[in-house]
Amino acid sequence: MNRAEFIPHPAVHPQDLPATGWREVDLPHQWTLDGLEAEVGWYRLSLPLAESERRRWLRLWADYYAEAWLEGEYLGRHEGYFEPWIISLPTAGQTLWLRVAAPKEPFGEVWPRFKRQIKGVFGQHDCRPGSTSPRGQERGTGGLWGGMEVWTSGDVALLGVRALPLRVADGWRLQVEIECDSARAREAVVALNLTPENFEGEELRAERLITLTSGRQRVRFYWLLPDMSLWEVWERGFPHLYRLTLRVGDEELSTRLGFRTVTREGDWVCLNERKLFLRGTNIIPTQWLAGYSLAQAEADVRLLKEAHLNAVRVHAHVTHPAFYEVCDREGVLVWQDMPLQWGYALDDAFAQEAVRQAEALTWVLGNHPSIFLWCASNEPTHNRYTTVPMVAAALRGSDPTRLIKEASDFREHTYPGWYWGHLRDFLALPAAPLPSEFGAQALPRAETLRRVLGEAAWPPRWEVWAYHNFQAEQTFRVAGVEMGNSLETFVANSQAYQARLLRFAIENYRRAKGKITGYFQFMFVEPWEGITWAVVEADRTPKAGYYALKEASSPVLLSLVPYREVTEIGQPPLSEVWLINDLERSLRVRVTLRLEGPVSGVLGDLQAHVDAQAAHCLFNLMEGYEAPPGEGEWLAQVAQFLRALTPGDYRVVGEVWEDDRLLATSTLDIHYLPPIVPMEGAW
Repeated sequence: MNRAEFIPHPAVHPQDLPATGWREVDLPHQWTLDGLEAEVGWYRLSLPLAESERRRWLRLWADYYAEAWLEGEYLGRHEGYFEPWIISLPTAGQTLWLRVAAPKEPFGEVWPRFKRQIKGVFGQHDCRPGSTSPRGQERGTGGLWGGMEVWTSGDVALLGVRALPLRVADGWRLQVEIECDSARAREAVVALNLTPENFEGEELRAERLITLTSGRQRVRFYWLLPDMSLWEVWERGFPHLYRLTLRVGDEELSTRLGFRTVTREGDWVCLNERKLFLRGTNIIPTQWLAGYSLAQAEADVRLLKEAHLNAVRVHAHVTHPAFYEVCDREGVLVWQDMPLQWGYALDDAFAQEAVRQAEALTWVLGNHPSIFLWCASNEPTHNRYTTVPMVAAALRGSDPTRLIKEASDFREHTYPGWYWGHLRDFLALPAAPLPSEFGAQALPRAETLRRVLGEAAWPPRWEVWAYHNFQAEQTFRVAGVEMGNSLETFVANSQAYQARLLRFAIENYRRAKGKITGYFQFMFVEPWEGITWAVVEADRTPKAGYYALKEASSPVLLSLVPYREVTEIGQPPLSEVWLINDLERSLRVRVTLRLEGPVSGVLGDLQAHVDAQAAHCLFNLMEGYEAPPGEGEWLAQVAQFLRALTPGDYRVVGEVWEDDRLLATSTLDIHYLPPIVPMEGAW
């Protein structure tokens, strides 16, 4: 159903609602997208009548508490936003009333430290409207964000299915779980069909006899399968997908799945028993799921892949189903967080609900082969050693096929150059072996700021900027970003700093491959028109940081380490040259280096061999000084060229060639000053 009547109203029963003030809305729907600041919304729909001897069913996705009435009959209550609520409808009656509540939690008493609504970043986050201020619950996410659907069934209704592939000798054992509802106790035959979905292959069939009791239940059985075509990450294979279809009588249900294994070897994540260096980011595609679409998910994943990323962390929430669907078919790994963000209530009732929703998470998303890891909480505070281990245990017990992480802790989130220290502190490899957050804020375009902030854009009214997530202290007093004398200059300086930090951090991590097994930059896209750590604006316009992330995340990376970024004529521009190879094959390549600027020339032409999945230092300046006579001739030629430079801005340009194919490029900016004391014959 795609239309409903809607009214924001605090009534607790349909009979208390007014007769006027209703209006038609499209489903899916979240009232914030209509400009409404409400805590309770009512939906009224006219349902189709059931066919003779058919049972009626309703499935809906509501945020956060939902209650339903058919005519005057109360149908029940549901809590949680990401798990669909499936309701058995009475055979008679057409007018459905839905009360959806997403109330603001009492400030100080409950919010922000002892929250009860399990909504992750949709309930509290520094990328929400209002950020972490007392206004941080404004522009909430209440509504029928996923819409609703009505259908009919016979005696046996198939309500859901989860299929988990378990690797066994010479093949796979598929664990199939059906959620169903039977009008009576009976035996039933389940017909199974497994068909390749995105490639040509053999179709497999089987049958299972199951015993059903009366009412709703979950039934588990197994299917032994031969070797299957594997789901792989995009850069080293093809994401083979299958369609599993189940039939019981005239009822049919299907789901997509893929066959792959996820394990650990030391600090490494292994996909299909092979180590994979994770080049990732964090993502919150939107604050309001009703406004997200399959086309937008396809565009986001395309941007991810164009940035050479093979993994993404869905940060502290469950996002729109379309995003997981696209990651499945595009071969992008997903780290999935439970929607727990910072602090929550400490009582047993909350813990029980968190565990229930954790088990529901593995059911709702368990068929997606792209998801490789469940994480129980993001940056937990006082719940770290109470509720969080229970949630992790529930995830582990419900799904034996994926990695489980208790928490993405503060100690794994490192922000040199933003919250503390200097970006040079990345040289110490903070948060090793797998940093899951790092970065810096960057302003969107000046035209975006003027449109969103209005007169508060320039000169800046900092309280308005702060509502849109801007962090002034970190920008000016830690990062040292200069405002300049125009908004355009401020934007350019801000984006340049973010790009510089990301590139420095990622290249440093990748040169330490082995000690570091991957990274997840924070973050990818603006989830609303804010000023955040994202490298892509809310309208999906890339910032300068996107291109830095893209260059630094290339599977084959040429990393140029400066000697000094500001130096004097005659000094070398580089201290080291590294080649990092994330491919599963060795490389024999030619690396060319040249200096471009007021005076241009060749710095080097190196032949290199780099093993598969390796990082190799091709040149070290200090080792160059140690070259025996006759072997350092090219360094002497370079030194002579550098002494002939004129002052100005220069750029080192490096290229990696495999025969006539360009594998990677890298650039490095250097500013040359005239020498204070001219020295004839210096380096």
